[in-house]
This record gives sequence, C-alpha cells and structure tokens, in this order.
Amino acid sequence: MDFHDSLCDSGLGEHMQSVVEARCLPCEQGRAWRVLLLVGGLYLAQGLPVGLAFQAYPTLLRNMGASLDLVALTPLASLPWVAKLLWAAAVENRWSERLGRRRSWILPLQAGSVLTLAVMALVPCDVANMGILLGMIALLSLLCATQDIAVDGLAAERLPSTSLGRANTFQVAGFMGGMLLGGPGAMVLFDHFNAPVVFLALAAVVLLCSLPVLFWREPAPLVVPARASLRSFFKRRFAGHLTALVMLVTLAGSIFFGLAKLILLDIGWSMSDVGILAGVGQLLAIILGCGLAGLLLRQVSRWNTLLCGLLLVGVAGLLWLALVLQPNLSGSGYVGGATLLGGLGIGVTSVASYTLAMRFAQQGEQPGTDCSVFQGLQTLGEILVSSLAIGVAGYWGYASGLGVGLLVLCVAVVVLRQVRRSTVGIGLDDDRL
Repeated sequence: MDFHDSLCDSGLGEHMQSVVEARCLPCEQGRAWRVLLLVGGLYLAQGLPVGLAFQAYPTLLRNMGASLDLVALTPLASLPWVAKLLWAAAVENRWSERLGRRRSWILPLQAGSVLTLAVMALVPCDVANMGILLGMIALLSLLCATQDIAVDGLAAERLPSTSLGRANTFQVAGFMGGMLLGGPGAMVLFDHFNAPVVFLALAAVVLLCSLPVLFWREPAPLVVPARASLRSFFKRRFAGHLTALVMLVTLAGSIFFGLAKLILLDIGWSMSDVGILAGVGQLLAIILGCGLAGLLLRQVSRWNTLLCGLLLVGVAGLLWLALVLQPNLSGSGYVGGATLLGGLGIGVTSVASYTLAMRFAQQGEQPGTDCSVFQGLQTLGEILVSSLAIGVAGYWGYASGLGVGLLVLCVAVVVLRQVRRSTVGIGLDDDRL
C-alpha cells in the first residue's frame, strides 16, 4: 500500500482551524446522515468480539467442561481496548491517498475481522482448541479496537459539531447492539446450531456492516493533518481536566452493574435469571438510555445531559443499596426498576461524555488519537475501580462496595461542575444536536 506520512510540524496547529471547522461545505453537511449510518454499522461490528469475550465464550467454555481458570482468562481478550491509545498516532499518521485517510484502515481491518471469524468456523470447537479460539477472539478485539481509532477520527472529521450527539448515540447503541449479537445472541445460536454456523453468521454480520464503507468514496482532507502523537494530546489545554471527567463519570455505573449481579446471586437468584436481567436486560436499558440522551441533547446542554445521566445512575445505586440493607425488596419488579434506571443512566452518561470528548478532539488536529486516549483511560479506570469495589465488598460487605460507587459519583459531579466552569468559551457546548 502506498502510504502517506504527514510531515507537518505540530506547531502549525496554532495557526490552523479545527479539521471540521476548516471545512464548512454545505455538501458535507448534507451527507451527515450517510456518515452516521456508516459509522453506526462499524460500531455494531466492533461490539461483537466484546460480547463474545465477556458473555458467549465463557459460557461455551464452561458448558464444554473447561476449568474456571481458563474461563477467567476470557475478559483479557478485550485488553486491546485499553491499550489502543499506544498505537493510535500510528493509525492517524499513515494512510493510502488512493483509499482515503480512514478507509485505508477500516477496510483491511474489517476484512481481517471477517477472515478471523471464518477461520474460527474451521477450528474444531472442543476443549483442546479452546485456547486457540480464545486467542482468535483476542485478535478480533485487536482488529476492532484499532479500527475504532479510524472510525472515531472519521466521525469527528466528517460530521459537524451539531451531529456529534447523534454520532455518539449511534456509537454506544451500535456497540451495545453488537454486544447483544456477540453475547446473548451467539449463546442462543449455540443452542440451536453448531459452532461453525454461529461463527459464519457473525462473519456475515461484520461483512454486511462493511458494505457502506466499501461503496463510500472518502473525500481528501481539506487541510494537511499535523503529525499525531500522545504527547500532543497531553500538551493541549484542558486535556487533563476533560480526561479526569470522562474517566470519572462512567465509574459508578460500572461499579453498580458489576456488584448487582453478585448481589442477586447471593440472595438466591438463579444464574439464568441473573443472566437474562444483567445481560440482555441491562444492555437493552443502555440502548434505551442512548435514545434518551439523544432527546436530552436536543433540549439541554451537553453538560446538563451528563448531569441527568449521573443522577439516574445515583438513584439506581441507592436502590441497590436499599436492596442490600433490606433483602426482602428483591422482587422482580424492584430489581427490574433498578436495572432500568441504571441502564438508562449508563447510556446517557456514555453518550454525553463521548460527545464532549469527541467535540474536544474535533477541535484539534488528531481526533482519532484524542478519542482513543479518552476511551482507553476510561476503560482502564473502570477495570481498576470496579475491581477495587468488588474487593471492598468482599471484605466489608456489599453496602461498602456500593458506597465506593456513590462516593465516586459525588466526586464526578463536583469535577463536572469545575470542568464546565473552566472550559467556558472554548466551544465544547456551543450548539445542540
């Protein structure tokens, strides 16, 4: 592939407008929905391996008699989503002028995902090959995480600021839809068909999501991009403030979601009931939360939308705390209500925080790298703090673990207020969806 390596000095950014604001062409504005549908399909394809790693594959392993030690390794297949910030700049700096800056990466990575799933269909699905299949799921995650860098950059470059809320609604809802297909959806298919058929069906979904990109001609950048680097991100004013906010706002929801499944198991719920509620029910509630975020972004600011999401998560946390203190509340209606509120809150906070982060990235010259830093550090924070909360719950009880979540939520609200004040005038929230 004939790669282009941008040679602009990074100091040039002080004299340039943001990528999108330098390109205010009406024809680009009119193509926003085409880009939204294109990236929505790609985000759905990226959610498939996460659903496989966290839900379908562990269940399949255990059902085939694999040890819990092997089952416990399956979430590690998603580590590329944390580490992708390390190679994000390379994705931004090299591309083929013939294919386009983003299509140069999206097309081969999508092809790699389809090929990987097709090869998985050829590997005998038995305990002897479980390690090989797990490695291929990790490869899928690596391909999709790398592709996400290019897709985020594409959305930030080709969409006006007024469409970023929609883009992130499509992002979170599409990703959760992919998790549903790769997780509970694949589990249902495994019950009715053999493994090769399931993996080929997932490959067909990824291939279908690739078609809009295949037939789309990416316009050339209207400004020569500066050379991307991690250092450039951290040198930007307010980058640290916004990173702290983005990391904090999703932590409480992650803690409550993780502890809720354990709480229900310990009070007597069956594995299948918890799986239906915490798997399908929670993901559907998050998707509904994405729709709610879209409605809120039309009416109120991005900051206030984020605050509404945090309040919903906080109410859900208090409901789970009340359940721990009064186990007789564990009826399906009460638990369903807490799950719904928590899912709605997670969906709203995810869309609002990603919209703010993408707007910040859009104002710079390396949007794919900047978005990857935000998302990678956010995922790392969720892993570490969720593990801490579970450890606290193990030593001092579930009430203490939930208390960690509520404390983090209060800190997030305070940081939200401070970041909102300090960033007035830089255009993070100067329009509506």
